[in-house]
Parts: sequence; C-alpha cells; structure tokens
Amino acid sequence: MDNAQTLESKDQASGLRNLFGQHNVPIHVLHCPARPALSLPLAQSLSNALAEQGRTVMWVDEIDLTERESWPLACKVKFDLSKSLQGHVALDKSVTPLSPMLWYGLSLHTARIAQPTATLAQRLEGSGVRFDSMIVSGRTEHPESLRHYGSTLHYIVITECDGPALQKTMNWMQRAQTQCPAASWSVILIGSKTRLTSGIKWIEQTASAHLNQPLKLLGSAEPKLMSASLADAWTTMPDLTDALLHHLLIS
Repeated sequence: MDNAQTLESKDQASGLRNLFGQHNVPIHVLHCPARPALSLPLAQSLSNALAEQGRTVMWVDEIDLTERESWPLACKVKFDLSKSLQGHVALDKSVTPLSPMLWYGLSLHTARIAQPTATLAQRLEGSGVRFDSMIVSGRTEHPESLRHYGSTLHYIVITECDGPALQKTMNWMQRAQTQCPAASWSVILIGSKTRLTSGIKWIEQTASAHLNQPLKLLGSAEPKLMSASLADAWTTMPDLTDALLHHLLIS
C-alpha cells in the first residue's frame, strides 16, 4: 500500500492488544432494498463517527456501480475484497486506510465465491490491527456475500411502509439469514404517520414468524427520504443518526 501503515504493522499498541486474545468484531449490515445507495452516506457518516470516538472501523462497500447514483467510491481501490478472501492477494492489497482509524474495502464480487473461505472477520483478527467494528453497505441482490464476513451479523434494514416494499424487505431478510445467522435484526421505517402504525404492526408480526431474532425498531423517517439527494438524505435527522450510532456502539 502507498500508505506507510499496513494491516500487518499499524502501530505497537495495536499489536500488543492482539497479544491478549482475539475478539469477535461486531458486523453491521445496512441495507435498503428499494434504494441501495441510501446506505452509502449513512455508512460513511457512522464509520467516521465511530472512528472519531477512537474505534477502528472496517467499511465494506457492496453497492454496485449501477446503483450508486453517482456517489463516488471512498478512494481508489487496487483489488476487490473477494481477491483477498480467496487468498489471491494479501489483505492489505484490497483494503485501504481512509484515516488511521478507518479502513475501506470494495466488495462487488464476494457473492461469487462458491467455496468456503476464512471469513473477513477471521482475516482481520489475524491482521495485526484490532478492529472494533465492521460496517457493510449491503447490496440488493445476491446476499450470498454475507456468509463471507463473519459468523453472525447485526442487520439494519431501511424500508418503506407500503405492502409491496415491506414484503420485498421481508423476503430479503429471510434470504439473508439463510446465508448468515442474525445476531440482531433492526429496522428503520419510512412513511407517513398513518402508514407507520400499520407498517410497524405488520413487520413485527411477520418477523416473529419468519426471523430467528426479535425485531427492533430503531426509528422512522418521512417519505421524502426516498427521493432526497444522497448528500442531504441523513443530515436533517440527527436524532435518528444518533440512535443508529448508539446501536452500533452497544451491539
């Protein structure tokens, strides 16, 4: 890597922390079935906030180039993360430090990996850097990538409250848990006040019947979120983003 810091030798303190045992990296998957790009500014904001609090974060970006709505990659990348997961290149060739506490990896082809591999969490544990959190900007299709990140995942789903959107979201959630069990399920509902009540009731009842963990409502947003520019989408909801950050910190 051009940056002098590598995953093998970030600093002496990080190495010493690893000598006292491994830990399970909490992995949070942000996903919006109706508008995948909504997870990009949210993941970036949350990753930066965690890093500012002294936590070392890995941001995994799965959003396809055709779904990004012109949102740029966080940096230039040499290799897709799938190359490292398959052992074709070293881990420090497919992840890049955006700051001393925040790392980034593009993961567009991980779903194509058919054979079992060491998970990304396992690779990070052996990297010489103690990662405190991983945030995944999840793609709409091919949840097969999820089994390559860790043994359990914290899923955060963003969905509208109308019937077709809720059903599409639930279908994805069921597919996702077949790939990797959930450590927790959380949801952000988008809709008018009248729709929110019925949406909460539907998704809670359906989740209890089809998911392996109870569902937690993290908050709600108005319908305009679905058409807002990505740059402004989350900036007008500090209470909601604070609730999300708190959820990441305690998970």
